Parts: sequence; structure tokens; C-alpha cells
Amino acid sequence: MGIYWATFNDTNGHFECVELAIESESPAFLCRIDDHVYAVNEAPEGGVSAFELRSGKLHFINRRSSLGSLPCHITATRQWIAVANYGSGSVAVFRRTSDGAISQKMSYVAHQGRGPVRDRQQCAHAHEVRLVSDTELLVPDLGADCVYQYRITPPGVLNNDPSTIAVEPGSGPRHIVAHPQQPLFYLLNELSNTIAVLHRDDIRHDQTFVSTLPDDYRGSSTTAEIQLSDDGRFIYASNRGHDSMVTMALDDRGSPCEPSWVPTHGEHPRFFCFDPTRKWLLVANQQSNNVSVYPVVDGRPTKVAWIADVPTPTCLLFI
Repeated sequence: MGIYWATFNDTNGHFECVELAIESESPAFLCRIDDHVYAVNEAPEGGVSAFELRSGKLHFINRRSSLGSLPCHITATRQWIAVANYGSGSVAVFRRTSDGAISQKMSYVAHQGRGPVRDRQQCAHAHEVRLVSDTELLVPDLGADCVYQYRITPPGVLNNDPSTIAVEPGSGPRHIVAHPQQPLFYLLNELSNTIAVLHRDDIRHDQTFVSTLPDDYRGSSTTAEIQLSDDGRFIYASNRGHDSMVTMALDDRGSPCEPSWVPTHGEHPRFFCFDPTRKWLLVANQQSNNVSVYPVVDGRPTKVAWIADVPTPTCLLFI
């Protein structure tokens, strides 16, 4: 269990998992700042770990408690590191030292609330810490059916009275992205398999919900990851159960349209990302232990080019 090295050829899409880089307990999500990599340790007694990239190797720096259970997402700046604790529905922010270590707690908040889906929404479940500006941190909460909008100071202090965006009960907000040009957020809802279009400057504006699944699909499925193209022309999401990637065009108003799907050639696509050239899409299929690679043509992934064995992939990070 840990973080693995892999190689990727951006000419032909060849992906290969090479070897274990460093042992780490359930490193379910990664982020990088400069020569430092940070991982959540997704365990009942959650943790967050710091590593240094040096001489082509990962070197352990330190680990701290995430101050909650089952941490699932992490983000960092040069001053602070924030983590979302899914199990306990809490958010913690820690100071980041000049040598990359995780230092003292700067902020801690515990969400409250529940939703109508009894087996998934008995309590709050913070699911992501998404920095959308230098001073704005968004936290979708799957259990409470809302998105918290925090102000955050440069040292990493959260305000005590965040705004909230409530969505349809039972939606289960998971991840959120911001349009690069228009004042819009796109919220991926895990339980309802929808993308909600939210107006950034008017949180009470009518919300538009678009399904991530084909109209004729009747099976069980939940969404996992969402991303936008750099130019704001396409939006992408992964479906676990339907085991597919959906791509939608965004019209002039930023509304999703013209959906298309490709199979993920694996089970439970928890994560996906583009390579640095943006010519390839890589999908991490957690339950089938593989990564699928697709060429991207005119904004859409096409026929799979490569499928590689990877043990329980949950996140991919290009360094």
C-alpha cells in the first residue's frame, strides 16, 4: 500500500506502473506544491502526509492527524494545506513550513446536517477542498446536500460564517469546478448522478441539473470526478457502476449539452485527469486495478489506446 511510480509516453499513450515509490497508508488523493507532495491517509483515524521529491525519489517528511476520519481530498498552497474529512464531515487547515512539513493547525470546522438517503447521508460528509481564488475555498458536503463557501486568509484561517449553496435533497455533492471565463460553478452530485450548474455571483439563482448517465440506463451508479477543459468548451465526469466517462460540450452560456460516453474498460473509475499536453485522458479504475488511456480528439476521448495494470488506483499526479 502506497504511492507508485509510473511512466507515460505522450506520443503513443503508453502507461506503465513501474514500482512502489514509498509506502503510505491509503494515500487516496495527492497534490503537489513545488518539490513537495502531500497525501491524505484515508483511514478511520485519518492522516495527512508530506513527502519531498529529491533525486528522482520520494522522501517522507512528516505525518499529522487530519483531525477527522476518512480524509478524501487535499489541496495546498505555499502557506497552508487543507484537508476534507469525509467520515467526520470536517475540514482542517494546517500551516506549511518552508521545508514542506505539515505544521500546526490553523483552522478546523465541523459541518452539521444530513440528507434523505439513509445509508449515505446520516451525517455531514465533507468531500473536497477546492480553492477557486486566492481567498475562496469551496467544500461540497455529500451528507448535508450543500456547498460551503469559505473565505481563507493567506496563513490559512477560515471564516466562521461561510455562505452555503443548498442543492436538491439527496443529490450528494462531491466535487466542484469553476468555469475559466464565466461566473459559473459545476457541481458533481454523487448520489443523483448529476451536474448542477450554479451561478457564482447569485447563489439563489435557479439551478440546472444535467444527468451524467444515458437516458436508457437503469442500473446502479454514482459519479466520482469532474473536470473542465482549459478553454471552457467541454466538461467531463466519471460514472462508477455505468463505468463510463461522459463528455459534454458547453454552449455560449456555459450550459452542458451534446453528451457522449466512452467505457472506462475497468470498474469504479474514481479518478481521471489529462496529461500535461492535454492530448490524453487517463482514468483510474479503482476496483479493477487498472488505468485506461484515451487520445482526446476535438475535446472528446476516443477509443482506448492503452490499459495498464495498477494496484487499486485512486489518484494520478503528473510530476
